[in-house]
Amino acid sequence: MEKPSNSSAYEMTYEYYYDYMDPVMVNARSLRYNRYSIVIIFWIIMAAFIGLFFLILTNISRTGFQISTPLSQT
Repeated sequence: MEKPSNSSAYEMTYEYYYDYMDPVMVNARSLRYNRYSIVIIFWIIMAAFIGLFFLILTNISRTGFQISTPLSQT
Protein backbone atom coordinates (compact mmCIF):
# COMPACT_ATOMS: atom_id res chain seq x y z
CA MET A 1 0.00 0.00 0.00
CA GLU A 2 1.40 3.34 -0.95
CA LYS A 3 1.94 6.04 1.57
CA PRO A 4 -0.43 8.91 0.86
CA SER A 5 1.10 12.21 -0.18
CA ASN A 6 -1.18 14.11 2.19
CA SER A 7 0.67 14.56 5.51
CA SER A 8 -2.57 14.89 7.49
CA ALA A 9 -3.67 11.33 6.61
CA TYR A 10 -3.45 8.77 9.38
CA GLU A 11 -1.31 5.69 9.02
CA MET A 12 -2.99 2.53 10.28
CA THR A 13 -0.59 0.13 11.95
CA TYR A 14 -1.32 -3.02 13.91
CA GLU A 15 0.76 -4.90 16.43
CA TYR A 16 0.03 -8.51 17.23
CA TYR A 17 1.17 -10.17 20.43
CA TYR A 18 1.03 -13.95 20.58
CA ASP A 19 2.90 -14.44 23.81
CA TYR A 20 1.41 -15.56 27.12
CA MET A 21 0.56 -12.89 29.65
CA ASP A 22 1.22 -13.70 33.28
CA PRO A 23 -1.71 -13.16 35.66
CA VAL A 24 -1.41 -10.37 38.18
CA MET A 25 -0.15 -11.56 41.56
CA VAL A 26 -2.71 -10.96 44.33
CA ASN A 27 -2.01 -11.24 48.03
CA ALA A 28 -4.77 -13.33 49.65
CA ARG A 29 -4.50 -11.37 52.90
CA SER A 30 -5.27 -8.08 51.15
CA LEU A 31 -8.56 -9.33 49.73
CA ARG A 32 -11.69 -7.81 51.15
CA TYR A 33 -13.64 -11.08 51.06
CA ASN A 34 -12.67 -14.66 51.71
CA ARG A 35 -11.32 -16.31 48.57
CA TYR A 36 -14.30 -18.66 48.26
CA SER A 37 -16.99 -16.07 49.00
CA ILE A 38 -17.36 -15.15 45.35
CA VAL A 39 -17.88 -18.80 44.40
CA ILE A 40 -20.45 -19.32 47.16
CA ILE A 41 -22.35 -16.17 46.14
CA PHE A 42 -22.31 -17.32 42.51
CA TRP A 43 -23.84 -20.72 43.37
CA ILE A 44 -26.48 -19.15 45.63
CA ILE A 45 -27.52 -16.81 42.80
CA MET A 46 -27.59 -19.75 40.35
CA ALA A 47 -29.76 -21.81 42.74
CA ALA A 48 -32.14 -18.85 43.21
CA PHE A 49 -32.39 -18.38 39.45
CA ILE A 50 -33.13 -22.07 38.85
CA GLY A 51 -35.71 -22.05 41.67
CA LEU A 52 -37.43 -18.97 40.22
CA PHE A 53 -37.35 -20.52 36.76
CA PHE A 54 -38.93 -23.71 38.14
CA LEU A 55 -41.67 -21.72 39.89
CA ILE A 56 -42.46 -19.74 36.74
CA LEU A 57 -42.67 -22.89 34.61
CA THR A 58 -44.85 -24.61 37.23
CA ASN A 59 -47.17 -21.62 37.34
CA ILE A 60 -47.42 -21.51 33.55
CA SER A 61 -48.23 -25.22 33.32
CA ARG A 62 -50.91 -25.03 36.04
CA THR A 63 -52.71 -21.99 34.66
CA GLY A 64 -52.87 -23.43 31.15
CA PHE A 65 -51.04 -20.53 29.55
CA GLN A 66 -51.39 -20.85 25.81
CA ILE A 67 -49.37 -19.07 23.19
CA SER A 68 -51.71 -17.26 20.86
CA THR A 69 -50.92 -17.55 17.19
CA PRO A 70 -52.30 -15.10 14.66
CA LEU A 71 -55.14 -16.43 12.56
CA SER A 72 -54.27 -16.78 8.93
CA GLN A 73 -56.77 -15.12 6.64
CA THR A 74 -57.33 -16.97 3.38
